[in-house]
Amino acid sequence: MVPRVRKLVGPTGHRLHEVPLRLPAAVVIHGSGDSDRDNVWAFTIAQWLARAGIVTLFPDKRGAGASGGDWHTASFADLAEDALAAVAVLRQRPEVDSARIGLVGLSQGGWIAPLAASRRRDVAFVVDVSGAAVTPFQQMRHELEQDLARAGLPPEQIATVVRLGERALAYSRSHGDEEWSAYAERLAELSAGPLQAVAAEFPQGRDDWRWDWWPRMGDFDPVPVWAGLTEPCLVLYGSEDEHDNVPVDESVRRLQHALNPPVHPEHVIRVFDGTGHAFEDPETGWIRRDVLDYLGAWILGAVGGLDPAMAGGR
Repeated sequence: MVPRVRKLVGPTGHRLHEVPLRLPAAVVIHGSGDSDRDNVWAFTIAQWLARAGIVTLFPDKRGAGASGGDWHTASFADLAEDALAAVAVLRQRPEVDSARIGLVGLSQGGWIAPLAASRRRDVAFVVDVSGAAVTPFQQMRHELEQDLARAGLPPEQIATVVRLGERALAYSRSHGDEEWSAYAERLAELSAGPLQAVAAEFPQGRDDWRWDWWPRMGDFDPVPVWAGLTEPCLVLYGSEDEHDNVPVDESVRRLQHALNPPVHPEHVIRVFDGTGHAFEDPETGWIRRDVLDYLGAWILGAVGGLDPAMAGGR
């Protein structure tokens, strides 16, 4: 997505001569599961960045839409390399200032963006939109507990399902017969009782693709990666996501330690009250405009505006 932004550079005869600016740019990194250019939430964010004057590359995720490969067999490191490949594509665009390209990770992409930036020192900024700062396994447990609570399950049933999840993760780490027997026995018990519908969401056989995928990403701790970044970093949460996908309070606590905004003001952590994982406006159902405006303005501020020569940026 290329903004229609131009610069008037002075009179030539009786007219002002227009030349295009070399603009800042961003790669949008998708969240979990299948996600491509038809993802309305991600598309809206990408389009808003372009409206703000930022060249935005919004690719189909690996294995989704028109992209090859398979995210089911990819590690976070693989997805980080995909993001860096997208940065390389932007560097070839004539509209782009190659020194001002950054990464915007959405949800799961909030784990990928800092990891990708840690592998290349020429990424200009890193943004995490609703991405947890705990491990994926910790985030999965939090999300499971919140989903079950919203469904009205009592605490003792929630605890029962969580224990099944812990046995599932134990088997995913070992692939051992003993761990499988413990998991399968508990799964059968739940499948025969009032939690049958919940049990059906768990892997039913040893050939389920999730057994191999979970260990590739489940123990990834983003905090040491965030702590090593020197470029401007922005992390955005909705306060109500605490009761949905992301442990917001714990994520903020860990990021405050890793990014230390009081000492490094170019690192910003902001929580928007009264909204959740997708930053919905309760009246319209769309992403809140104040969140989108803040995101675009922060990126432009981090890279010196649309024209760094005029704005005094780097």
